[in-house]
Amino acid sequence: MLRKAIEEGQLQVTTRKLAAGTYLYRAGQPTDSFYMLLQGSVLLSIPGLRNDTLVHQGHILGLQDLMQEQFSHTAILDEEAILLEISKQELLKSIQTIAPLRLYLIREMSQQPNLAYLAYE
Repeated sequence: MLRKAIEEGQLQVTTRKLAAGTYLYRAGQPTDSFYMLLQGSVLLSIPGLRNDTLVHQGHILGLQDLMQEQFSHTAILDEEAILLEISKQELLKSIQTIAPLRLYLIREMSQQPNLAYLAYE
């Protein structure tokens, strides 16, 4: 659904190619952008969990903090990656006007069990 909204021009994104070791965001930084991982992998360091969580292509990074002012965890590229960057303002506008996208994002959050609890803190 997210890709469809992008392809149809309903959601504006920026494509980024970033090197391994790059921080996408750190815990405590403002939630200005979210990322869809197209290629590569990302390590998520989540307070309260012993081990980092490795996520691969297809994941939307930072989504659990959509309604927060700051990120609750840190995301660092484990390897070179290609991502779609979506501004918070753009994503909020889109989920208000595209009901299927809103439902899709809720489902995505529920399928990330290590991250879902962060959205409800």
